[in-house]
Amino acid sequence: MSAATLASTPDELPSLPWVLAGLALLAVVIVTLAVRPGLFISNLVGGIVYGMILMMIALGLSLILGLLGVVNFAHGALFMLGAYGAYQAVALFELPFWLALIVVPIGVGLIGVLMEVTVLRRLYGEDPLIGLLATFGVALMLEEATRAQWGGTPLSFDPPAVLRASVQVGFLEIATTRLFTAAVGALVVGGLYLLMYRTDFGLSIRAGLQDQQMAEFLGIDIPKRFTIVFFIGAAIAGLSGVLRGAEVGMDLGMGMDFVILAFVVIVVGGLGSIFGSVVSALLIGVAVFVTPVMLRAITTVAGLEWLYVSGIGGLMPFLVMIGVLLVRPRGLFGEEGLLE
Repeated sequence: MSAATLASTPDELPSLPWVLAGLALLAVVIVTLAVRPGLFISNLVGGIVYGMILMMIALGLSLILGLLGVVNFAHGALFMLGAYGAYQAVALFELPFWLALIVVPIGVGLIGVLMEVTVLRRLYGEDPLIGLLATFGVALMLEEATRAQWGGTPLSFDPPAVLRASVQVGFLEIATTRLFTAAVGALVVGGLYLLMYRTDFGLSIRAGLQDQQMAEFLGIDIPKRFTIVFFIGAAIAGLSGVLRGAEVGMDLGMGMDFVILAFVVIVVGGLGSIFGSVVSALLIGVAVFVTPVMLRAITTVAGLEWLYVSGIGGLMPFLVMIGVLLVRPRGLFGEEGLLE
């Protein structure tokens, strides 16, 4: 055996547990498909759609965090405003849902710009904890303003008839709302990638992050571009709020609940990585919906009732985060040195 082979052996050994874990997961999926095929596929689709909502919230948050270095805890409140804004537009003003899908995110984006100009612009380059505390205060203000305007009871509105219908896919019916949410999420990811990595605007933003003084010396208005980035991130949060409100309605706690999950998504995917946010959001969304079904299938086949844990779906985002951080402390695609 050569020295090179001996040297490579230790690096190959840690992959064995991952192979075994992958095979075990595959076996569980096969068992679940055999026992509960319809329920598994339905929950898989639900997990993907849920992951798309998480992804859009996390994308806006990751964009602001990765490019501006601000931990925007008010991002969840902007998501909530998107849902309540859609309710105001569709249920009270009786505007078409398709118009609300455009107007409401723009309005939320403008609220984000106001927040950036009046509060956060003074905090760029400061300790991220200061931005976190400032945006937490803004989030509380927005939540109380929402309570004063729309009350504290859960609300809902009727989406268009085409979104209330279902599509037959084999033996499974999938709600059109879910398919529409998945399509919008894919368009947001594609558009954001093209904007940030295939345009001069995105290049100028990244140049400003590397050396703001040199970029301004070359004539680039960095503060204006940072404001545009904040508008985009806030508008994406508003868009995801509109879609979530159309599917399940809205309540005052949705902002806080989803911003915590969005931070989990960013930590799992890696700070500053847009691609990481996409992967981790889908991973967490599927884990939330599919894990209870798989555990129930195992208990049915093996008779191990103790294995099923009630409410395991709600724990999955945090279990996934713990598992990933134990192996990769920076997350799946984290950037070295961000916020350090």
